[in-house]
Amino acid sequence: MPRRSRRGRQTHKGTTILFKAGRVPATVDEMFSRVFWRSPLLASEAKVFCEELVSRGSSGMSVSEWKSWVVRRRITVGQFYNMIRGLVGAGIVEKREGSWHISTGFLRELEQFIIIYTAFTSFKHRLG
Repeated sequence: MPRRSRRGRQTHKGTTILFKAGRVPATVDEMFSRVFWRSPLLASEAKVFCEELVSRGSSGMSVSEWKSWVVRRRITVGQFYNMIRGLVGAGIVEKREGSWHISTGFLRELEQFIIIYTAFTSFKHRLG
């Protein structure tokens, strides 16, 4: 989704999610490995981070908690930044009102992808 830079120009920042032919993700771990395909460590950390966001529900996690998260999880600031950038870029996590939240937009994007693909191919999806 296009974003506005500080100068008002649209920027296109995103993260690639790999959809490998013949390999359907069967676990949450495999789902995160599709986003963080270069780093198994970040895939694992992203899963833990998202599990924490899910457990917190609508309250989310304050963006100021990053310091305690880095210490508690024993990761570097750079690893945390790369994890957040990947999750936000993929659309899985979003920042609202100073807190990190699981994004509802990610599911909408996947649903729209399925709608477009089924219309294009005339294949029947198995959802719902």
